[in-house]
Amino acid sequence: MTCPRVTPILIAATLLASACGKVEENASEKIAEAAIESAMKKDGASDAKVDLSTGGVKATVTDKDGKQQTLELNNAKVTEQDAGIPFYPGATPIEGSSSRISSAEGSAVSTTLSTGDALDKVVAFYSPQIKRLAAGKQMIESSEGGEYSWMVNGTSGNGSESVMVQARRNGSATEIMIHVTRGK
Repeated sequence: MTCPRVTPILIAATLLASACGKVEENASEKIAEAAIESAMKKDGASDAKVDLSTGGVKATVTDKDGKQQTLELNNAKVTEQDAGIPFYPGATPIEGSSSRISSAEGSAVSTTLSTGDALDKVVAFYSPQIKRLAAGKQMIESSEGGEYSWMVNGTSGNGSESVMVQARRNGSATEIMIHVTRGK
């Protein structure tokens, strides 16, 4: 007759044991978040909020002058519209490679994409795209050792803009790194 009591206790113990790893993970995330927030405040932030639960870092920091900065590191959702340049067709973002930073002074986004297509095909796609983007701006194009790079600097809208695209072979994939900064 003790079986009915043992079964609920056994189920509860099993559920607690399986959740134990998550509880430890959440606790260590909270400790790390508090440590980062404390360091930011020590460095002059009047307020700092850090969230590590998304697999990357999300932080909002307000400095002593009330200016706010937001950061999404390693897990931001960066789009073609954010970058201002088309993504290579069929390329997919590499997990943990996309970031976004924004403040009153400007913004930056970066992402790394991967495709199984040949490097020459990726270069043939980006070269005219970047040349169109560079109209009336400074552009540097280089290739060395199987890596192609383009950098465009100039003004766009109300501020400065810098776009850097790099393409290189990495094993059986071609990686495309896109980094864009915009100043106000």
